[in-house]
Amino acid sequence: MKTIHVDIENTNMMQSFASEQFYETWTAFIRELLINAIDACNMRQALEWSWGTEFLEMEQAEQIKTVREPYEPHIIIAYRSDSRLFTIEDNGIGINEYDLINYVSRIGKSYYTSKDFYDQRVSYVPISKHGIGLCSCFMVARAILIESKKDNIINTAWMVNNQQDCSPIMAKWFEDNPQIEYVPSKKKTSGTRVALPLRQNYDPFIDMDFLVQTIKHFTMYQPIPITILYDNRKVVLNQPHLTWRFPHSEVLGSTIIEVDDELLEGYIAIYNDGHKDFFGRSEIFQQNIRVTEDAQSLGIQPEWLRNFTYQLNIKTRFLNMNLSRSTAARDDKLLELRQRVGQIIINHFGRQPLTLEQYMSDGRYPIVGTYKAETELVSRAVQVWVYLKEQEVEVPVRTVIKGFMGRKINIAFMAKSLFYYYKKGYTFDYTNFAAKYDMVIYEHNIRAFMQFIAPYVTDMHYVVNEDIQGLIYTHISADMTVEKDTNPKRGRYITQPAIPEEHMEFCLVSNELTSPLELVMNPANRNVMLLNRAQDHIKVRRLMAVIKENIKRRILNPNSRWTKALDFGGEYLEEYKSLKALSMQCVWCLEKDFPNELNELVVTILSPKELADYGLTSLYFTKDDFISWWISP
Repeated sequence: MKTIHVDIENTNMMQSFASEQFYETWTAFIRELLINAIDACNMRQALEWSWGTEFLEMEQAEQIKTVREPYEPHIIIAYRSDSRLFTIEDNGIGINEYDLINYVSRIGKSYYTSKDFYDQRVSYVPISKHGIGLCSCFMVARAILIESKKDNIINTAWMVNNQQDCSPIMAKWFEDNPQIEYVPSKKKTSGTRVALPLRQNYDPFIDMDFLVQTIKHFTMYQPIPITILYDNRKVVLNQPHLTWRFPHSEVLGSTIIEVDDELLEGYIAIYNDGHKDFFGRSEIFQQNIRVTEDAQSLGIQPEWLRNFTYQLNIKTRFLNMNLSRSTAARDDKLLELRQRVGQIIINHFGRQPLTLEQYMSDGRYPIVGTYKAETELVSRAVQVWVYLKEQEVEVPVRTVIKGFMGRKINIAFMAKSLFYYYKKGYTFDYTNFAAKYDMVIYEHNIRAFMQFIAPYVTDMHYVVNEDIQGLIYTHISADMTVEKDTNPKRGRYITQPAIPEEHMEFCLVSNELTSPLELVMNPANRNVMLLNRAQDHIKVRRLMAVIKENIKRRILNPNSRWTKALDFGGEYLEEYKSLKALSMQCVWCLEKDFPNELNELVVTILSPKELADYGLTSLYFTKDDFISWWISP
């Protein structure tokens, strides 16, 4: 018997790699073993192809098949309930003593990223990369038994530098044992068998349905036949080719975009609110293996779409996976995928952008993004109602911007019904009001319009109109000559355009007549910057929620007064919404001592030590943090 010392620098890391703290679920060991088996089969298949075609014409290659039996990969997964023994066996390339010493026993070193692999010069792009998947078995078992035989194709295929020993071996690795023991084996067929005696507490969860559904969950289809054995029952999963079941494109209020290019295959579904249950959840796979348990978290969906679902398979290794393979890494590759998806939508709607508006967000979320091509499409898709030169027209946002390019203009926003009310009943006030503005934008798509106009804004402030009493509106002076980059300043909650740096208010309030109350936090305000940097701490998130809630309730109900800022309790406070028109009540709303009350609230929720630990020692509020007309005399 021989032994190998398991090479890992930090023994604590081994425990991490074998825990549900690292993997998203204990069933991840099935995925990791399945990936190893798929890679082994595909590697052998690539070598078989290389052996028959590198030096020979295709006709001669076909003749070679009569000498050597064509390779037919297969995988067998079995579970015995009486012994709680889980096994997975493949007829792939196999491993030998060299692989056991140089790769299996070296945690974090993968054969598929080694010089040994690249020297083979095969066309196959493996799924495996990190070299830690085997450790996942210790989540469910105290020992791992490996029996394997290297296929001799490794010595006959292209670019063989050194002849490898193909003698079979058997190895066992016990939990918490830094050594792997191995001996010669009598295995006659090529491939690898991994056996795990599962812990007793996992046995109740495992049956035939569990095994079938788990494999179907982790894989998009089964081009390699997978035989599942549970005691005396047998099921074979085999789907040689990926066939897509596209949702019905004829469903009114939906658009199905079929995708099949050099990188992606599948479909993207864009639909109205009434079809949410019809399309289900999004799923993304890479090389037929599920990328994440929660695909929506990848941020692939353009934020300017209300409802968006996709079923996509990335044909090759494109996304970088995190170590636990629970999701994709947040890097440039993920951003590139997001941009590719956006480009697919652009290509589909580019000739008829107005057909896209029915699916678009109302502007509560970012519409203007970092991808200029998307912004161009959306600006042609979003239409606004404009009162211009005594005429009412509905035009794309892009038309408005281009029409006034090179001019400095004043824009006012107003509810259409209220505008006509004053126009009809108060002619003098209306005339004075209209004379000040080049155009009036009605409430339809105001949020979206303000995001598009933000890069051109040179002056923005909230005023109480003196001519038309009770109406609060947004007054914008827009210089259409110079476009400023405001994306870095724009928050995720966009209800108004980015707040210019010269406006240092803690927050502003949305003032659209048809909308519930929303607060827009100013990222340039010193207190907002302090609180945002400390958002990882629960008490800080609670403090921010309590501050918001106090402002909201006072604005909504000026008659409701209390002597101090109230802690409504809880880490997360319920979003306060109102169907009332805010424009008629937000004349003033905060007592002059309100900033002092907030300062008292801060020291109530956070101790002096916490303030120091969280970097909030300079957190204090003054009247300068709020809009002047919010504060009572």
